[in-house]
Formats: sequence, C-alpha cells, structure tokens
Amino acid sequence: MGNFDEEYFHGRKGSNYSDYGNIDPIKKFRNIISFISKKKVSGRFLDAGCAFGFLVNEMKSFFGEVHGFDISDYAIGEARIRNSGVDLRVINLDDTLPYLDESFDCITALDILEHTESFDENLTKLTAKLKSGGYMIVATPLDAWPRKLFGFLDKDKTHISVPKEEDLRNMTDKNNLRIIEEKKFAALPMHGRLPLVPASIELYMQKD
Repeated sequence: MGNFDEEYFHGRKGSNYSDYGNIDPIKKFRNIISFISKKKVSGRFLDAGCAFGFLVNEMKSFFGEVHGFDISDYAIGEARIRNSGVDLRVINLDDTLPYLDESFDCITALDILEHTESFDENLTKLTAKLKSGGYMIVATPLDAWPRKLFGFLDKDKTHISVPKEEDLRNMTDKNNLRIIEEKKFAALPMHGRLPLVPASIELYMQKD
C-alpha cells in the first residue's frame, strides 16, 4: 500500500482529497448512518480504513464497542484526537488482522480494499471477523466504462485493485455475503453524488 501521510490526506500529493479534515461526516456517511439506524444494528463495530475516525465517532451512539484501524500513522493520530473510548490501531490490511474471528456485528470497508494488494483476499479476511448474521458495508470504485473514459481524473496511484462489478459480486457470493442494498454513483465535489453512474458502488450486505 502507498504512503498515506499528511500530504495525502490534505490533497497535496497523490490523492483525490482536497482537505479530508474538513469533511462533513453527516453528509458523507448519511446512507450508512441511515442503514445502521434502520436495521437497529448494535454490539461491536469495526471500521477498516477509518482515516481520521469520522465514521467511528458517528457509530458510538449505535454500538457498545467501536474499533477502527488504518495503515496511516498520521490518520490514526488525527482519529485519536477526535475520539475517546474507541480502540484505534495502525494496521496494514495486507497483513494479519489482530481480531478474533466472528467477533464483530458490523464491519465497514469504505474505499480501502482497492488500495490493497488483493481486494479478494482482504475482503475474505474481513468477512472472517464478521459474525454470522452481521453486516458488511463496502464502498469501492469500479473498473467500468466511466473509469475507461474518465480514469485520468483519478489522481490516486494507490488504487491498485479496482474490481470489475462481476468480479466483486463473485467475491461477495464466495464469502456468503448477501447483498441487501446497493448504490452506484459517480462522486462529485463536496461529497456529492451523481446516482446510477457505475463509477463507484456501495454494497450493504449480511453474512449468511
């Protein structure tokens, strides 16, 4: 995985961010917050690739125990400033995860798996940590026609494992992840979205 330092998160080097520290978490994660609330999910939560901890902070009102990890020392430092009562760790998803199998009720992996050496292997690795009946939420860019036409706009060279939609669905099937909801979109400035365009996808899944 790449070098996710201060310059990366503030848009000064090799990323698509302008300034990640100034995002509006309610706007950025509104669909996820709505899903968690609607499904009344509780228990133990893990955010893989938690960055500055904006989502884990929102999840504290739903879950009794909240965990997050990121490969970036800088990001976890920022997350610890913003969060108390949360287990935050510096972990490379390409390495072994230090969590017990079937120990989380909900896991989010938002725009992280495409940065890893193997999307497939690391989705399987995360799914192993999810309880049966638990929820997995994954967001990723897709290798589809918008990327072929406008991929030059993606400045993030750490997007090394962007999946095709068919391959992604095969991975979810292999991991016994049943898709409950899905949203396709093209990202717009200020965390806006152009719906139905298959540039990116957000999958809401339950482990059978």
